[in-house]
Amino acid sequence: MCGNRYKKNFASDPMELEFHIYLRDLRVRYTSNTRKLGMILKVKHTAWSKIERGINPPPKASMLKFFARVVQVKSYEEVELFALAKRWKPSPNTNRPHELLVPPAEAIPILGEREYNRRMEAAYEANRPDYEHKHYKAVLPVGTSDAAKVDQEEEVQTIIHAS
Repeated sequence: MCGNRYKKNFASDPMELEFHIYLRDLRVRYTSNTRKLGMILKVKHTAWSKIERGINPPPKASMLKFFARVVQVKSYEEVELFALAKRWKPSPNTNRPHELLVPPAEAIPILGEREYNRRMEAAYEANRPDYEHKHYKAVLPVGTSDAAKVDQEEEVQTIIHAS
């Protein structure tokens, strides 16, 4: 199971090999439980899951070395892991709704519009990086910039003083 996904890519073109798939395959040889691995590495399992899905970038070199020791990778696999980490690019699913969490549009009458929108936001959040990096800048919703917040605070203060 470990090599099936990336051996096919590696045989055709080594440059097609992706960090997050290789990382997941190495982890699965050790454990299928990301919570268990997260406890050992002292990382939230949700953050590790996003790394394995290509949403978050690779962790620091020290974390990758610790991961390699924990899952007992061979030296050539560790070298490959670091090489792939340097070539990492985000998954095409980044900032798109997670396909398993998107409720069907037919569910709006059943769920209600508010609950449907909440679930859609959760679907987007599942594929949103946890922090900014060179491939991702957080986009603030319209009206939530610092200038807009100051304007809102001034309006509230004005209204309070007027009454």
